[in-house]
Amino acid sequence: MSDVGALRPLSRVTVSVIWALAAVFNAAFVAFFALYTEAHDRAVDRSESTGAFDPSQLLPHDAALWVVAHAALGLLVVLDGVGIALSVRCLRVRAGRSGRAPVRVER
Repeated sequence: MSDVGALRPLSRVTVSVIWALAAVFNAAFVAFFALYTEAHDRAVDRSESTGAFDPSQLLPHDAALWVVAHAALGLLVVLDGVGIALSVRCLRVRAGRSGRAPVRVER
């Protein structure tokens, strides 16, 4: 009888592809956040350069862009944490099936 909830270890190629995709997502999220921050800073500087505050020079939907940029950064951190946790679990499953003792972290 097999365990229905048991994890099957992924192949090295699959793990490499997953980490490559994660790196691409990391680069995209960081680039989006950096570009948003730079555009926002320049828009604020441009709106204040005339001596009086000109709201027409600011980015449209600035609050929504701020939320999306920071949510993307938060999602990036969470997804990286989940990816690392899953890879550690897969390594433990692979080590357990090969007859070696699972890796234990001592505190």
